This record gives sequence, C-alpha cells and structure tokens, in this order.
Amino acid sequence: MGYDFLKIREHITAVSKDTINHSQLTELVKISRLIIRSFIYNYRSNALKLLSNHGITLLDLSYDCIAEAFRRNQENKFFLIKKFISSLKEDIEDINETNLFRAYKSFLIKIASVQLSRLYSQYDPIGAKIIRNIKDAINEAALQKSEKFILKKELCGDILIVKECLPSEVVNEFPLERLEAEFSMDGKKLNVVNMLDQLYKILSEQAEYRKSVLLWDVVVLFKKYYGALYDNNFEINEDLLLSGIKTDGFEEVEIALLKQKIENFIKEKIFLDYLVKSKFNKEEAESVYSTITDIVSDLCSGVNTKETIYDYFSHHYQISKNDYLKNYKTRLEYLVKLVRSELSNYMLNET
Repeated sequence: MGYDFLKIREHITAVSKDTINHSQLTELVKISRLIIRSFIYNYRSNALKLLSNHGITLLDLSYDCIAEAFRRNQENKFFLIKKFISSLKEDIEDINETNLFRAYKSFLIKIASVQLSRLYSQYDPIGAKIIRNIKDAINEAALQKSEKFILKKELCGDILIVKECLPSEVVNEFPLERLEAEFSMDGKKLNVVNMLDQLYKILSEQAEYRKSVLLWDVVVLFKKYYGALYDNNFEINEDLLLSGIKTDGFEEVEIALLKQKIENFIKEKIFLDYLVKSKFNKEEAESVYSTITDIVSDLCSGVNTKETIYDYFSHHYQISKNDYLKNYKTRLEYLVKLVRSELSNYMLNET
C-alpha cells in the first residue's frame, strides 16, 4: 500500500509538540503496525516461522512492537518516539517528508529487530548461544587481525561475508542445500571456530555464487551438528521466570495500581489475541487470565505460592502435564515473560 508522507509528518510533528489527538494517534499506530508487519513478513520470515511454532503470530509480534514504540513515560509522553525525533539531524519542520518517513521506518524496524532477537533468545536458546559464539569468534579474530568473515547488517538480517572477497557481479545466493551437502566436520573438533573455518573454505573457493550467507542459515546448519535443530524440548528456567520483582520503595497502594494496570493489559491481550481468534475457548481464556493474575500477585509479593507455571495453571484448569506441555506451555511462558516485562516497565516509569 502507499503511505501518505505528509499525513505521517503531521502526526509525528503532533507527537513532538504533545498535541496529537486520538484520531491522529489511531492513524499513526495503524500505519506503524503496517510498516512493522511488512518488515517482519518480508525480511524476517525465518524467525517468524520459528516463533509461530510456539503460538506467536505475526499479529502478536506487530502489536508487541507497537506497544514498545508507543510506550509512555511517567509524564504520559511517547518518550521513544520523542527520542527518535530529537535524534534527527534536521528540525522536524525543515526535514523533507520522504526523508522523515524513511527515518521513522528505520526507527520502527530497529524496535522490531530488537523484539525479534529477544523472543528468539527465549524460544531458541541453543540457536541464540550459537549466534553469540559466532559473533565472539569473529570479534576475537578481528582483534588478532586474522578474521576471515565480516558481519554486516541488512534488512533481511545479519550476513556473514568472506572478508577478502572483491565486489563482483554475482547475484545468486549460495544455495543452502549445496552448503549442507558440502559442509563436513569429519575428523574435526566440533566448535564454532572450526565450523567457521570450514564455512570459509566452502564459500571462498567457489565463484559461482555470492561469498556470503545469512547468519540465520549458518545457525540452522551448525545446530544440525550439535543435534539440536529446533529443540523445542529445551527447558526454560522457570525459577528465573517466576522470581519476584523488587518493589522496594513502592507503597501498597502504588503496587495495587500497578497490578491493576497489568491485569487490564493481560485481559485485553488474552481477549484480542486468543479468545477472539479462537485459540482459546472461554473456559481456557478465563483460566489463563486467572493463572497470570496469580503469578503477577506472587511476582509483586516476592513469594511463590506454586513451584511451576503448570502448577498455577492446573489450579484453575484441570489438565494433565503432558497436555499442558503439548498445548499450553509455550503460550503461558510467553504471557508470563510479557507481564514481567510490562511490570518492570511500569515500575521503571513510576520511579
């Protein structure tokens, strides 16, 4: 779809002057959500596929990103958008509307990328660890002036590029199937440094395709050798997830108000994203809501009345452990992470 750059400029200017009305805000949120959805769908489809396996949809992701971009501070101002505006090289009144749109789009893409990275590390901790090890190996090699790869950020994600390759007219990407067929660690010690060396050998010794590959594809390849491709059985540390949030310095009345905000937030989330879309029936939605409110109370009090999320949920909904693991675990973990984040943000903004 086409965007009305003049209208977008008008709305962003209104945010900068704290004069934005409800109609303008609604339209800016809608436009921003479309930009984020388009970016994730077109440039982060691999991450989206992984997260969808855990019940997180494109709509869920876009709403989470919008909630982050349009967060308000204690003065009820959109501080992230205002921070973006203050970072512009020109005054907002002078900047060309097309350039302003491009800058705003980049701002939203950064928020979406951070949110995707955060969720990816939660739902694929093994893959996230491999990414950290790859980046550490490249940085360490750079310090020793012996790096074979450079890591470049693109819209489609991070790309590993053979450092010494000259600019060329080659446009064809290196086929993942061929990379998998040629890649071998037989007789070699299994670690990221050795695996990067093998990857470098394959890419640098051919001229038919680009001497680069998406970091995501590298992680998928490396995980196969660790025997952990999309290991959905990897246990998330629920002790950390359910650990209390410090409420020192808050009065009981303030904590009660914060809890009420979180409960309203999660009620709307469950209704719009799960009940309306028939992901939960009414009984399931009510049980999930009761589960989350119990957890929120314990997070604020610092005292856990149950040991696991399953224990909280089964208190409200009769279910076996196996059915819980199969049908509810990832969604409830996602919602608990969400309320922890929201609770922390509210507390931070109130201090």
